[in-house]
Amino acid sequence: MKYLNKSQSKKNFKLILNIATPMIIANLSIPLLGLIDTAIVGRINIEQIGSVAIGSTILSFIYFCFGFFRMGTTGLTAQAWGQNNLKKIENIFIQNFVLAIIISALLILILFFLKDIILLLFTNNDLITLHTKQYLTIRIFETPARFINFIIIGLLLGCNKPWQTFKLIILVNSINIVLDIYLGIFLNLQIKGIALGTLISEYICLIYGFSIIKKEFPNFTFYKKQLNIKINNYKTIFYSNLNLFIRTALILISIVMFTAIGSRLGQLTLAANAILISIQMFISYGLDGFAQAAEVLVGNNYKKSKKYNLINVILITGIISFLSATIISIILLLYGAYLITFISPINEVINETNKYILWIALSPLVSFLSFHLDGVFIGANLSKIMRNSVIISFIIYLICLYIFIPTYNNNGLWLAFMTFMLFRGILLLINIKKVLNIKKL
Repeated sequence: MKYLNKSQSKKNFKLILNIATPMIIANLSIPLLGLIDTAIVGRINIEQIGSVAIGSTILSFIYFCFGFFRMGTTGLTAQAWGQNNLKKIENIFIQNFVLAIIISALLILILFFLKDIILLLFTNNDLITLHTKQYLTIRIFETPARFINFIIIGLLLGCNKPWQTFKLIILVNSINIVLDIYLGIFLNLQIKGIALGTLISEYICLIYGFSIIKKEFPNFTFYKKQLNIKINNYKTIFYSNLNLFIRTALILISIVMFTAIGSRLGQLTLAANAILISIQMFISYGLDGFAQAAEVLVGNNYKKSKKYNLINVILITGIISFLSATIISIILLLYGAYLITFISPINEVINETNKYILWIALSPLVSFLSFHLDGVFIGANLSKIMRNSVIISFIIYLICLYIFIPTYNNNGLWLAFMTFMLFRGILLLINIKKVLNIKKL
C-alpha cells in the first residue's frame, strides 16, 4: 500500500512507541492505586472499606464523565502544535482552565449539599454513611486540582511531551500512596487520612504541573496577566467538551448497568463479573496508550499538507493496536484461568468465572477498534461523531440486553456488552473518511 511507505512507517512507529510506552505504564498505575487504597483500608475495619468503595465510586463517576478536560485539550492542542501555533495552545489552556474552575466550584456546592441524598442510593447503614460523608467532605475539594491536572496532562500530551505526562501521573499516584499509608495507618487518621492523602497529592501534582508548563513553555504569559473572558471564545471548546461528556457518561452508564444487571443474576455471577470487568479495565488502560498516541499524532498531522502522513499514522496505530489486542487475547485464552485463581482463592467464584472467561479473552479483539478510533477522532476533534456513535451503540446495547438476557442469562449480558463495544468501533470506522476530509484550520 502506498500509505505504508517503509521509511515513513518506521519513523511513525518510533513516535507511536515513544508516546504509548510511558502512557501505558502511567495508565496502569491508576488501577494499582485503587488496589493499594483498598489494601490500606482493609487493615482498618469493614465499614470503612465500604465507605471508601462508595465514596470512590461517586467521585470516579464524576471524574470519568469530566475526563473531556483531558481528551478535548489533547486533540485541540495537538492540532495547534502541528501548526506551531503556541498562542492558540495558550488560549486552549486558558479557556479550559476557566471552565474547570467554574464547573468544579458548582460540583463542590452540589456534592456538599446533596451528598446525603446521593448516599441513600448506595447504603442505609448509618456507620457507613457517616464514614462516607467524612471521606467525601474532604475529597470534594480536590475537584479543581483534578480537573486542572486533566488539562495540564492534555496540554503536555498534545504537545508531544509524553514523558513529562508520565512523570506527572506517576508523581501524583506515588505521593498518594505514601500519604495514604502515612496518614491513614501511621498517624491513625484512618479514612480521613486516606481522603487527605488524595487531596494533598492532587494539589502537589498541580504545583508540579505548572512548574513543568513554565519550563517547557517559557513564552506563555497567562500567569502574568489578567484573564480576558469572552463568552464567544468558549463556544467551540464548550460544545466539544459537551459532546465528549455525553459520550463518556453513556459509556460509564453502560458499565454501571452491566454491574447492576449482573447483581440480579446472583452473588456468584456478580463476583465473577467483577473479576472479569477488573481485567477488562486493565486491558482498556493498556490499549488506551496506543489510542493516546493516535490522539497526538493525528492532531499533529491534521492539515492538508500532511494528509499522507495522517493516513500512515492512522494505519500504523491501528495495526499496532490490533497486534497488541491479539497478543492479549491469546495470553488470556491460555492463562486466564491461572489469573482468576490468583485474584480469588474461592473455588465457587473460580468455577463461576471460568464459565465466562472466553468473553474476556475475546474482549481485546472486539474492543481495540473503538479504543483506537476514539484516539483518531479525538485528535481530529470530531467529538460530535464520537457522541453520535456512542448514542447509537448504547441504544443497540439496550435492545441486546432486552433480547439476550432472558434466554442466555449472564452470557446474554456479556454478548450485549461486547456488541456495544463492537458497534462503537464499527460506527467510528464508517465515519473515518470524515477525518481525512480536512477543512482549513
